[in-house]
Amino acid sequence: MSLEEVQTIVALGAGSITKRVFGDGRIERCDNVKDVALYIEKIDEMIDRKRNLLETDM
Repeated sequence: MSLEEVQTIVALGAGSITKRVFGDGRIERCDNVKDVALYIEKIDEMIDRKRNLLETDM
């Protein structure tokens, strides 16, 4: 198993994907839109989604 499969990764920017690895091995992802203009328009929504994913109890 490589590091990327067991490590939580927080990614910022258009087209990036944040990945949360939970204690039981479950993985959830939260992606950002790829279009830069749309990314800027929806930044608050994406921050909230990442915050919810990362604040969830392990």
